[in-house]
Amino acid sequence: MPDSSKYNFPKAEKVQVFEHVKTYIEHNHVADEPLKQQIKDLSTLINTLQTTHRPTTETEALTIINAEFCEIQTTQPTRWQTLQHQLHLLKRQLLNPERHFSAGKAALNEVAKHYLEDSVVAKAILTYLETMSEDPS
Repeated sequence: MPDSSKYNFPKAEKVQVFEHVKTYIEHNHVADEPLKQQIKDLSTLINTLQTTHRPTTETEALTIINAEFCEIQTTQPTRWQTLQHQLHLLKRQLLNPERHFSAGKAALNEVAKHYLEDSVVAKAILTYLETMSEDPS
């Protein structure tokens, strides 16, 4: 009989198992697919501009971006509206204090786990605090 895995978390992106307390933490963060697609689209545009024009200074890059955006605005109004919308959503996400708090909390949690990796009690406290600070829904 082949060895089967002791644990099975088919939909988990990240799992931490604590053998001594026989619990697990499963992180299934909701993926913001539209935001991911918008970032991918903007990244493609940036890479295209970089490879096409090869600017060497920030001033040069800003001039190229300005010229490109002006051209898109006049020749492709639908694409321009989409770009404006994407930039607006990205800006809104970047300026969202809740997202920064969540990211900071996750980073602090990972650093604490790293330095306290031998302490089951510390891990339990961190798990408790992390769970208490999550949105109940």
